[in-house]
Amino acid sequence: MGNKFRYPTGVRPLLIEETARRRRIESRFVAVLERAGFAEVTLPIIDYAEPYGPLQARDTSKQSYRFIDREGELVAVRSDFTPMVARALAPSIAPADLPLRVYYRGDVIRCDASRLGSNREMFQIGAEIVGDPSVGADIEILRIAADLVGEFGLTPKVVYSGVAASTFPEFEYVDEDDDADYYTGIRFHVYDSASRRKLAQGGRYDRLYETFGTAAAAVGFTFTIDDLD
Repeated sequence: MGNKFRYPTGVRPLLIEETARRRRIESRFVAVLERAGFAEVTLPIIDYAEPYGPLQARDTSKQSYRFIDREGELVAVRSDFTPMVARALAPSIAPADLPLRVYYRGDVIRCDASRLGSNREMFQIGAEIVGDPSVGADIEILRIAADLVGEFGLTPKVVYSGVAASTFPEFEYVDEDDDADYYTGIRFHVYDSASRRKLAQGGRYDRLYETFGTAAAAVGFTFTIDDLD
């Protein structure tokens, strides 16, 4: 069969009902985040690859689609929001602006198959607190992530690592070495406690903003929307 009726592996259109479902899910996320004082930022779908070079450990770079643009620059399609948020905000923030509470949404595209199977294109919504290094900010992010799961009638299970086991008694500690790229403190996952599906992940990355010119602590999470019904 020719390409007339096919799409590349891992991508597909969303038709009327699926698009309406996605918009309903988005609106619930946005309502919770904006009530909590988060403001939206919008990021480009492509960016130069070079600024992210120092952050790419192990096989991270292999997840991004890359190409040479008409000016001869190496460009990458967005595969991870968190470094892009730091690159966008770091040059413009001043100490008086902090802490910032921001959220974002949009597609990420990865070369490898995601946890959803063959999907390469995933719609994500995430949020972060920038400029607050406190344990209180960690707890706030964990609680908001749990509240978002509860918005969909599910019971959240929050599992964390990377800090002392007694730091967050209301959540479950696991002793594991994530060896996770840019994370510097807590690392966590949020599950539906009934099905054990992983719905979100996040953590603290206090050195990420410094990579792009401004030192600022940060902690946040990302949900993949298609993981929610």
